[in-house]
Amino acid sequence: MKMNKVIAAALSVLKPKPILTISDWADKYRYIARGTGPEPGLWKTSRAPYTKEIMDAFSTSANIVVVMASSQVGKTEIALNMMGYYMAEDPSPIMYLMPTEGMASDFSKTRVDPTITACKVLNTLFQQNAKKTDNTIELKTFPSGYLALYGASTPTKLASKPIRVLIADEVDRYPRELKGEGDPLKLALQRTTNFWNRKVLIISTPTVKETSSIVEWFDKSDKRYYNVPCPHCNTYIVLNWDSMKWETDSDGNYIKDSAHLECPSCEGKIYDGHKEALLQDGVWIKTDLNKNIPGFHISSLYSSWVTFEELVNEYIEIADSEDNAKMREFLNLKLGEPFEAIVEDLDIELLESHKFEYDAELPEGVLYLTCGVDVQDNRLEYQILGWGENNQCWVITNQMIIGSPEQDDVWDSLDGVICRGYSFADGRKLPISASCVDSGYLADRVYKFTTPREHLRVAAVKGFGGEGIPIINNLSSKNRTYTKVMKVGVDAAKAVIYARLRNHTKGKNYIYFPLNITHGCGDEYYKQLNSERRVLDLKHGVKRFIWKKIRDRNEALDTFVYALAAYEMAAPNLEYIKEQLANQQFETEDDDDYADGEENLISSGIKLY
Repeated sequence: MKMNKVIAAALSVLKPKPILTISDWADKYRYIARGTGPEPGLWKTSRAPYTKEIMDAFSTSANIVVVMASSQVGKTEIALNMMGYYMAEDPSPIMYLMPTEGMASDFSKTRVDPTITACKVLNTLFQQNAKKTDNTIELKTFPSGYLALYGASTPTKLASKPIRVLIADEVDRYPRELKGEGDPLKLALQRTTNFWNRKVLIISTPTVKETSSIVEWFDKSDKRYYNVPCPHCNTYIVLNWDSMKWETDSDGNYIKDSAHLECPSCEGKIYDGHKEALLQDGVWIKTDLNKNIPGFHISSLYSSWVTFEELVNEYIEIADSEDNAKMREFLNLKLGEPFEAIVEDLDIELLESHKFEYDAELPEGVLYLTCGVDVQDNRLEYQILGWGENNQCWVITNQMIIGSPEQDDVWDSLDGVICRGYSFADGRKLPISASCVDSGYLADRVYKFTTPREHLRVAAVKGFGGEGIPIINNLSSKNRTYTKVMKVGVDAAKAVIYARLRNHTKGKNYIYFPLNITHGCGDEYYKQLNSERRVLDLKHGVKRFIWKKIRDRNEALDTFVYALAAYEMAAPNLEYIKEQLANQQFETEDDDDYADGEENLISSGIKLY
């Protein structure tokens, strides 16, 4: 009897270790550290059933798995489960790739380290490594493998180590191209080619459709969507925003707890209370049977941690604000859908409806004035814009000062433009409260003009093209004369201008033009305003949007950009200025800086420097 027990014990040691899938391993060993997720404790795949097939796809012959997802659906937990599995269950060299070095470092400290500490099996694994110096923020070694946490912006690190497992997180936020090296994701993928059994997770929320890496990879996949049974008719459906409905009261206000999805088959109402049961019975269905790469799309409509109520309230708030940037974020982060960029011609004829007869230099509604100046070899061109509530904009005048910018009298004339008051019909006046002068040509001459006028918010600027550069950037003094120069993101500014030119509904984000051509807005002005197109460019295999000139002269667009930059730079308190106007408080902060007889100027009291 004892001999049988000995033999049984010996055989148990020789018995092969059961093969676990990633979801099996996570349900058995993975602990979510307190403070790192909404539900700390043992991971439960059943709380997000749609994650099971995504994780277990790595137990098939698939080498690459693609996930295009919104936020708050557990995509980071999927990646951490995969990381833990290939540390403890199938030890391998792993690279976890984030968009930047800073993000990788932060992720290592706030997510990876707590995960290792909270999971006993991982903690034990790392305690076996006696050499503590082998474990750093970016490189952690364990028996038979290591974890490298890198940013996608460092080509030397991407090419430094062979890896079997690659977790490419938030790929849409990677640099488009590393100088002289190419696409960082492709560089990382090259490090896996020596492994016949490589495993690659490409996961991200999408951004702009035409340049999105995750959209490109999802298009290469079999495009699986999570189908759930309608609780009323049992038809399997995909949850999408088009089916989201809610009720409003007589004033158009949202009625609490009315948010629901409408079944496209039976029109039955699906509420948050149905979600848990729906998810348990859901199935992934491929929609492109000609592709072999497993690809998954999931949105926060499926999330156990986001309610329909929260999504509808957020959507209504954004829709009411008419903020295109926030709507884009909602589309990307909540629905996991890419934003489709508008790349179409501007219909100048539609701007006829934007023309109005001004009854004075300044029409009612204007609260703040800015000026944009472009320097040419034989003239200065300037445009003055008036700004009102809700980003309404009035073109006040568009003019040129003829003469060489090398001559003082040309700049004296510009000084007269900037340092005088502009009148309403009743005699009240506003000054130009902020100006931007382009220093791309004759920079020293521009600096000579702007430096003594900084207290009047006259700034030297230089335009820079490129995606991701905001309109306003920090001041820099890196030039021969140490003059303060502001970098202007011209692509971002043009995108704002063209979006507003396409808005033909008076009110928020509307642009008004003067009907009288003496304001300098004749046919040539509108041609110049419509002188560039945002087009998709393919350079060195990298897709990006660029602004391309379709006619030689574009000064009206450039000066509009700089006048917009001046407004963004000043960020005036329009509510305060409106109160001043209403209360007839005609005070200036620097009366002596304006021409004689301009005692009725109204100033914002806002300083830039």
